Amino acid sequence: MFHLDLYMLTTLLSSAAILIMGVCLGVVSVPKDSELKNYRISRRFLSVAYILLALIGQLEILGDIDENGRSVLAFTIIGASYQSMLFTFSIITLINMSYMTRKRVLYNLIPITLLSIILLTVSEKVFYTIFYIATGLYCMQLIIYIWMFVKEYGKYTQRLDNFFSENEERRAVWIKQSFYMAACVGIVAIVSLFLNKELYTIFTVLYAIFYIYFGIKYINYVTLFHRIALAVATPLPDHITPVDRQTNQTNDDIGYSIEQWIARKEFLIQGITLESLAKDLYTNQFYLSRYINSTYRQNFRSWISFLRITESQQLLINRSDLTIIEIGEAVGIPSSSSFYRHFQSVTGMTPQEYRKQYAESPFAD
Repeated sequence: MFHLDLYMLTTLLSSAAILIMGVCLGVVSVPKDSELKNYRISRRFLSVAYILLALIGQLEILGDIDENGRSVLAFTIIGASYQSMLFTFSIITLINMSYMTRKRVLYNLIPITLLSIILLTVSEKVFYTIFYIATGLYCMQLIIYIWMFVKEYGKYTQRLDNFFSENEERRAVWIKQSFYMAACVGIVAIVSLFLNKELYTIFTVLYAIFYIYFGIKYINYVTLFHRIALAVATPLPDHITPVDRQTNQTNDDIGYSIEQWIARKEFLIQGITLESLAKDLYTNQFYLSRYINSTYRQNFRSWISFLRITESQQLLINRSDLTIIEIGEAVGIPSSSSFYRHFQSVTGMTPQEYRKQYAESPFAD
């Protein structure tokens, strides 16, 4: 007779919640923007991943599968492999819209599928040998996917710093956290085969909460995308040319425009982006980014920060009536912690140390 204990009940409820979230990922509408094409595709991938996980849980309950049997071992490793692939590609798509290609997906999907078929069809005599091989390959798969994500996330942060003067990465830190949490779920999925029911029940609740949290964040990603679209969806040109062909401006023209912009101290305005500066200078934002990188040897964010800190140095010396926090606000860095961090990064000392050392100098203006 079928017995619904706490473990089975938890698995049933968790899989039902994940199934509902998977359906939501598949049916909630996405704006028809062309830049969001790959995001729409990745949403479908993620929806499949959720539904696949939910069905495995339902299969365990409805089929009354022996947790120590071959079927559980096979379905666990197969589900974990597909999950890790679908999650990795879905998450990387959030930080690089051009990453998910048909060729890349097939290169990952085909070997997982072939190994899954072998694992489900081999005889009992060789099953455990194949299972251990599959487990080893799954561990390698996780390592490769973590490497892929770290590499792409590094490029992503560089691109953000090339487009924005503020720290935009903080708005998307949940993406990095979600990937590593998903990786932990993938690891524990294998370890769970050796856990007792009580520990596995706790794990089931935790990963269900994570899946629901991540699904909601993924659905709401569109709001973040519209803010960082230029850094995520549009590739930069590979080479900088002597003339910006869109505006017919030369390097000298751009250099002179930037010098005039700096002289007007417009870098003190908060929320400057590469796009807004390009519009002010009547040039192409991609050309401008390359020009700043090659001329000043800094990304856009570091360059703006350097200009602001340089201005703050003068205020620290000449405006003793202003507090450190007021000076930070005056140069476009209202966060005191950010101002201290940027100032120390540029000068090697704190604002207080700089003011004490130079404001008392007989050569100070």
